[in-house]
Amino acid sequence: MTAAVGVVFSPGGKVYSFDPGVLELAWNERVICQTSRGQEYGRVVKPNHELEVGPESPLKRVVRRATELDRETHEANGLEARRAMAVFREVLRDQGVVLKPVSAELVFDGSRFVFSYEAEERPDVGRLQSELRRRLHRRIELRSVGPRECARLCGDHGLCGDQHCCRRFPSHEKPITLRMAKDQDLPMSSGRITGLCGRLRCCLAFEHPLYRSFRDRAPRVGRQVETPRGVGVVTGYSVLDDACTVDFEGGAAAELPIDECREVA
Repeated sequence: MTAAVGVVFSPGGKVYSFDPGVLELAWNERVICQTSRGQEYGRVVKPNHELEVGPESPLKRVVRRATELDRETHEANGLEARRAMAVFREVLRDQGVVLKPVSAELVFDGSRFVFSYEAEERPDVGRLQSELRRRLHRRIELRSVGPRECARLCGDHGLCGDQHCCRRFPSHEKPITLRMAKDQDLPMSSGRITGLCGRLRCCLAFEHPLYRSFRDRAPRVGRQVETPRGVGVVTGYSVLDDACTVDFEGGAAAELPIDECREVA
């Protein structure tokens, strides 16, 4: 078994496994990790655990817990990245390059800027990269992102009024499908099941296991059930309360926990 911790480097980003060494790390601790881009400032989202399947290659190490100086460096990098984003937009206007600037990031060690953009076609970014390097005096990395990643990097609040799921929670590995919406009895109109990115909402994937578990245990609508109040017919569900609505003879109805409702064969 391989010891590991799960770390993310941006809100809602992919969870990466690192070797914690002798460190016992708790959820939400800040750490400095050795990555392919050098040392990075990250947040622990999965404390020390054993990997069920061994990694194909040795895990990179958690260098240390982040210090107050590391936190200040991370915040200073964020401010410099925002200034670099203004330069990015200015260079785009000057060169007439048609693409949508999404975000700018200065890596922890200050060696390079990483600019994300969205574009319908594949623009020639060679001159753009050279001009950014000349103005910012650092190595420049340009990466194209899709609509879902664009929403994660620069999004704020969704149609539900809460902060985007893609920024609040670590990214999910499974694809989001229409079956998830159908299992939750949601209307199939695009405005109800798609987010601001134009793709199926991330919350469908996060909530689907709860609805799937409920469906596997609950008696089906229209079936007779035996309950502590007598025999009745299931007419509806209340998934979040783990209950179903049962109509009894005489017009009485009650909402009962599904564990108290046994389907009559």
